[in-house]
Amino acid sequence: MKISRFIWLVSAIAAVLLAAGGSWYAFSPRLAVAALSDWEAAPEELLARYDRPRVRAAFERQMLPQVDTYQPPYTKGVVLDAMSDPRAVRLFINEPYGEWQFAAAAGLPEDFPGGEPAGPMPRIMETTDSWSLEWSGLNEVVATPSGRNEVRGNSYRFERDGLSWRLVAIDLTVPIR
Repeated sequence: MKISRFIWLVSAIAAVLLAAGGSWYAFSPRLAVAALSDWEAAPEELLARYDRPRVRAAFERQMLPQVDTYQPPYTKGVVLDAMSDPRAVRLFINEPYGEWQFAAAAGLPEDFPGGEPAGPMPRIMETTDSWSLEWSGLNEVVATPSGRNEVRGNSYRFERDGLSWRLVAIDLTVPIR
C-alpha cells in the first residue's frame, strides 16, 4: 500500500514538473517578445534582454555595400549604433512588418494624408500581437509576426539564457541601404 502511494506521489510530481516545463517552453519566448516591446521599460531594462553586439553584427550582415561609403555624420558605425539602440530594438519589435524604419530617410510622400486616418492603419506602421515561433532545439527560437499571412515580417532570433531568452538577431525584410 505504501509503495503504491509513493509511486502515485512520484508520478504526480513528475506530471506537475512536466506541465511546468512544457508551459515554460511554450510561453517564455512570448514573454521575452512582450518584455522587449514594453513602452514603459527603460532603455537599461531593454539592454538586459538582448545581446547588443550580436544584434548589431546581424544588422551589419544585412547592409548593402553602399553603406560602407556613407560620409559623416551618418557613417556605417553611426547607423549600426542607432539601429541597435534599445529604443530602436523596441520599435523593430513593436512594428515588425517592414520598411517604416527606413521611410524617414526618404521623407513623406507628396500624397501622404495630413488629417486623421480614415481607414485601417497603413502597413508602414502596422503592429501585431500574434507571433509564430519556430523552435530549433531547446536553446533557440525564431519569432515572426503572424498577424498577416500575405505580408512577411521581420524575424527575431532568441537564444536561451538560463530560464529566460535573449534576443541575438533581427532579420529584416529588406536590406539596409
